[in-house]
Amino acid sequence: MHNRLLLGVATALLSTGPLVAQQPGGRGGRGGRGGAPDSTPNAAAPRGRGSSSATEGVPAVDKVTTTQHTANIGGKQFAYTARAGTMALHDAEGKPRASIFYISYTRDGENKATRPVTFFFNGGPGSASLWLHMGIMSPKRAEMGPNGTQPSPPYHLIDNSDSPLDVTDLVEIDAPMTGYSRNADGVNPSTLTGARNDIAAFAEFIRDYLDMYDRWASPKYLFGESYGTFRSAGLSSYLQDNEGIELNGIMLLGTVLDMQYLTQQNSNDIGWATFLPTYTATAWYHKKLPPNLQSEPLAKVVQQARDYAFGEYLTSLTAGNSLTPAQKDAEAQKVANFTGVSKQYALNANLRIEAGAYRTELLRDRRETVGRYDSRMIGLNGDANATREDYDPSDVAPSGAFMSMFMQYLHNDLNYTNDLQYYMGGHTGRWDYTGTASGFGGGFPDEIQSLREAMAKNPTLKVLVGAGYYDMATPFANAELDFTHLGFDQTYKDRVKFDYYESGHMAYLNQSSSKQLKQNIANFIESTEHNVSVTP
Repeated sequence: MHNRLLLGVATALLSTGPLVAQQPGGRGGRGGRGGAPDSTPNAAAPRGRGSSSATEGVPAVDKVTTTQHTANIGGKQFAYTARAGTMALHDAEGKPRASIFYISYTRDGENKATRPVTFFFNGGPGSASLWLHMGIMSPKRAEMGPNGTQPSPPYHLIDNSDSPLDVTDLVEIDAPMTGYSRNADGVNPSTLTGARNDIAAFAEFIRDYLDMYDRWASPKYLFGESYGTFRSAGLSSYLQDNEGIELNGIMLLGTVLDMQYLTQQNSNDIGWATFLPTYTATAWYHKKLPPNLQSEPLAKVVQQARDYAFGEYLTSLTAGNSLTPAQKDAEAQKVANFTGVSKQYALNANLRIEAGAYRTELLRDRRETVGRYDSRMIGLNGDANATREDYDPSDVAPSGAFMSMFMQYLHNDLNYTNDLQYYMGGHTGRWDYTGTASGFGGGFPDEIQSLREAMAKNPTLKVLVGAGYYDMATPFANAELDFTHLGFDQTYKDRVKFDYYESGHMAYLNQSSSKQLKQNIANFIESTEHNVSVTP
């Protein structure tokens, strides 16, 4: 799922990747799934491998193909309009600077002033948004195997009963240099990429979309996955301050708002603690925990792991080399109990279990590895002694089906063609985080302060956070830490809701989790659209 939403964190810098946030200068990933790349130099690259910072520009024009369809969702049949095409962005002098590809779905016969509209996107950074599109949003989806496993080709396009189109209009946006989005002729692609430029481009697109389709009065939402969550946080504040656009709600899946919480290095103890509860969930799924934990329900085991990770374990990590041999030995046994690795392995790792190494160690006795985006999925290494997986089985699982069915869908259902190559990911080059709340100058990049300010200025703005228990790209404990540090007034806690899924980074790949996600989206929108006027 490299091209989806990947956020990877290597040391303090981040490069471009799919489900996870990228580490600067790292290999490009799909950048669409959601998540962050591993914090080690040898971490598996996110989707869309490759890098290209020098891409030829294209003529930037507004050109859209419109088609009419019907859908049956939630037991209701209704007509909708689909639009696929490009919108030109312009500089201050009115010259085209980018061509942004988008797909929109609008339910026919609705009042635009009261009909919600949701702008959604994947992450990377550097990933196209076909992952969310073909996974949950579109009225059609790529058929996956049981629990989101890899299907056998040839692939199939099926009706998507979990699409939220029955409750909100939908607009997919491909970030600059992803999908069919490109820089305009004569424009340097680097002026469109990087955290600040990326947010500015999205804000301009959203503003122009509201203008073009008369949606200014509509309840407005963002849905971001992986690095798309980081973008959503920054975008919420940017839209307020620069475009006068207030949101009703923000939906996040595979969240990362502060890169520090995903960074595993000896000088950053918190990065080891945030991964441990996901290790516990993973070991529980693969039946690697000791009997007293293995016999407990998943949620109960995970809570014990949280308590340990941010209590005794974090205290032991901060003690560093001041731990006595006896203390270190006792702590190694507890780490082993909660992760499924041996006590000796925990001792050798100085109690710090790195995510990439864990994925190869947990099932080594079976000669199997576990997935990064979904640690329920297993793979095979050519060398069973390797300390890194040859590939990520949870990344490979949806890639072929999604790309194949997306192209078929564009051509046959949406009647859209484009001579350009559709970039799943990996063409945004080195990602610049300058201008984020911290950036490289002040520490780890983060957008927590941007989201806090947006919520402070808009007291009705709410946030829905989706987290997969088996997501090892953006662990759920990292998301929890983001929001316990969002703000210290009660209002912030009251306006954030967490939903958990027995799935990985892309909760919608798992059929049961997809239905749960759809219902959570519907409930969130219903509770936040504010269609009733309030008269003093």
